[in-house]
Amino acid sequence: MAATLPGLAALVALVFTWISVGQTNKELRIAEGGQITTRFNAAVSHLGSTSQDVRFGGIYALERLMQDSARDQPRVISVLSAFVRTRAQVPAGGFVKQAPGATPRAAPDVTAAISVLGDRPVGHDGTAQLDFSGADLRGLTLSTQVSATQLSSGKTYQPSRMDLSHANLEGADLRGAELSYVTLDGAWLRGANLADARLHVVGLQGAALDEADFSNATIARSGMYNASLKKADLSGSLLSSIALGAADLDSADLSGTRLPDTDLHDSNLAGVNLEGSDITVDQVVSALPHPSTRLPEHLARDPLVRERIAEVEEHQLMPTPTTD
Repeated sequence: MAATLPGLAALVALVFTWISVGQTNKELRIAEGGQITTRFNAAVSHLGSTSQDVRFGGIYALERLMQDSARDQPRVISVLSAFVRTRAQVPAGGFVKQAPGATPRAAPDVTAAISVLGDRPVGHDGTAQLDFSGADLRGLTLSTQVSATQLSSGKTYQPSRMDLSHANLEGADLRGAELSYVTLDGAWLRGANLADARLHVVGLQGAALDEADFSNATIARSGMYNASLKKADLSGSLLSSIALGAADLDSADLSGTRLPDTDLHDSNLAGVNLEGSDITVDQVVSALPHPSTRLPEHLARDPLVRERIAEVEEHQLMPTPTTD
């Protein structure tokens, strides 16, 4: 019996230590939670400062908070989204008339907030959504850069894309924006204004772009596969090396548009205006043209194009164009 006492004492000591460690860990979690709350409140209060430097401090404090606390990321997304919408409101009386060619730049703190959200840790958004709907984002510039260290290494690096996928940008004003290596897959840009914008390596797969204005925009090396562009205005734009396959271009305006190396495979061209564009026979035949498609005159008479239109219509491969 006596021989078992030391073993029993050791077991009791081990259990006591386990309980003590558990209690300590619980207290640390409570203290850490309190610190997170304090940091969050302080950062949010800084966003309302009249000083741009203080607002920057609040934005980057929230960025660090997302890195340190995954469970608080949805709250940070909501707060920074609201900050963007508040700081970039469209004036109640409308915009002051700008001189031709003069595009205002988005406020630096607004750009910083969007960039922080675009670089957030993945997989912790919960039900939160990036929401910049109706915001004045004219002249917004977003780009993912390769660092000087990477360049000096002699290796070839592909910049990672800023992730704004599934963002709500309905009705946002993005005139003159410059976006490079940005992912907007599945984003909602219905009625957004991207006239004169420059998009380079931008993901817009499955994006809702209905009635958006891309007039005179330049879009290069970007993916718009399965995007919805019903009644969108792409007149006078340059679409270079775009993956536009299976897109819904129902009643869109592509008059005067240049389409070098752009893939239109299985895209809906019902009611589309392509007059004055440089679309080729191969591009039309690869798509789903309709009798209502307005083609350049020489293509409208082309036998292959006429045959393809008849084939699409006969097999009912696409719906009739939308009418008002």
